[in-house]
Amino acid sequence: MTDMPTPKPPVNLDQTMSEGESPFAEEQAWRFCLRCQAALVETPFAEPACLDCQLQYDPKNPATYRTERAIDRLKFWLPGFLLAVASGVISYAIGLQAGELGMALFIAVPVSFGAVLGYAVRSRWIFLALLLIATVAGVVVAAVSLSLAGFFCGASLCAIFMLPAAFGMCLGVGLRYALSITRWDQRWFLPLVLIMAVPYISLWIESQLPHREEIATVRTTLTVDATPAEAWNAIMFYEQVEHDPPWLLKLALPRPTGSVGNKHHVGEVVRCYYDRGYLVKRISRRTPGRLLAFDVIEQKLHFERDITLRDGSFEIVSAPDNRASIIVTTRYERHLSPRWLWRPVERKVVQTLHGHVLEGMRRHAEQHRLPESPRQRDPYHQPRLPELAVSYDHVYSYASQGH
Repeated sequence: MTDMPTPKPPVNLDQTMSEGESPFAEEQAWRFCLRCQAALVETPFAEPACLDCQLQYDPKNPATYRTERAIDRLKFWLPGFLLAVASGVISYAIGLQAGELGMALFIAVPVSFGAVLGYAVRSRWIFLALLLIATVAGVVVAAVSLSLAGFFCGASLCAIFMLPAAFGMCLGVGLRYALSITRWDQRWFLPLVLIMAVPYISLWIESQLPHREEIATVRTTLTVDATPAEAWNAIMFYEQVEHDPPWLLKLALPRPTGSVGNKHHVGEVVRCYYDRGYLVKRISRRTPGRLLAFDVIEQKLHFERDITLRDGSFEIVSAPDNRASIIVTTRYERHLSPRWLWRPVERKVVQTLHGHVLEGMRRHAEQHRLPESPRQRDPYHQPRLPELAVSYDHVYSYASQGH
C-alpha cells in the first residue's frame, strides 16, 4: 500500500503576505520589491508586479527583485523627506519675496510639501505622522535660519502649517494608491512635479485677484492710581521704557527703548526708538490734558511686510476716586491673509505692546506725583496696590475697502 502524501494545512493569506511568502506558489522563494521592499506575491493570470508600487519583476531573473529586505531603510524615506523640506523652503522663500502673504504662502505651500511627503514616502501611518512633524519643523527651522522669519513667526508658522500639511500628506498618500493600479509609466515623478508646482500656480492666481485694503483698530485702556493731570504728564514726559517686556513682546516685536521730540504742538515730529528699528510720528491733534494724536510718517521695524502702522492716539479719561484711565489706540493696515487666521495673532501682539507702554506710563504717573495732588493732601487716602490699580480693557475692530 503506497503512502499517501500528507495534506498541507490551508494557507493563511494575510499571514503569508505579511511574511513575504506567496500563497500561490510553494516553490517561490522569498522576494521583495526593488523599489519599496514590499513582499512580492505572484498571482495567477496577472503579470508579476509589486502590489504596492506596481513595479514589474521576472520571477526567473533574480536581478529584478530582492531576496531579502535591506537593513538600511533610510533610502526608502529619507529622499522623500528631504524633497518635501526642500520644496517647502524654496516655495516659501519665493512666495515671501513675491510679497503675496496670503493663501498661497500659508495654505498652498504646506499642502504642497505635505503632499510630496505622502506621495514619495511609503511607510506606516504612525511613521508618516512623525515624518510630517519633522518636515514642518525642518521647513520652519530653515526659514528662521535664512532670516525668512523670526522666532515668533516661526512658532506661529509651525502651528499654522501643521493642519494643511497633514491634509496634503493624506492627499499624497491617496494619489499614490490611486495611481499605483494604473499602467502610467510616468506616475512616479510627473505627479511630484505637479504637486511642487501648486504653490507657484497659487501665487500667480493670487496676484491676479483684486486686493482689499483692511484697516484694523486696537484700543487698550488702563486705569491708573493717579489723577488725570498726573496721567497727562506721564504721556508728555515719558521717554524711557525701563521695565522688562513680556515674553511675547521679546519674541514678536522690537522692544521700545525711548523717544526723542517735542509733543507740545501740532505738526511736531517725535522719533520713537526700538531695539531693532525706529518709528517717526507727527503730532496731528492735541488737546492739553486730554488727547494726543499722531500720524506715522516713517516705519522701520522689520515687520513692514506684515502690517503698516497708520496712526494712533493717547487719551485721558477721568475715572472714579479721582483716578484716570489712559486709552491707547493704534490703527494699522493688514497685509497677512487669510484674515481670519492672522487676526487673533495680530490683536494679541498689539495689545501686548500697548500693555507694555501703558505699564511704563503707570509707573511714571504713580512715582511722579504733582505737589498739588489731592491724594497727597488727604491723610485718609490709602493708595492702591499697583496690581489692583491696573485694569485693562481691549477693543478690536477693522474695516476694509477694495482697491
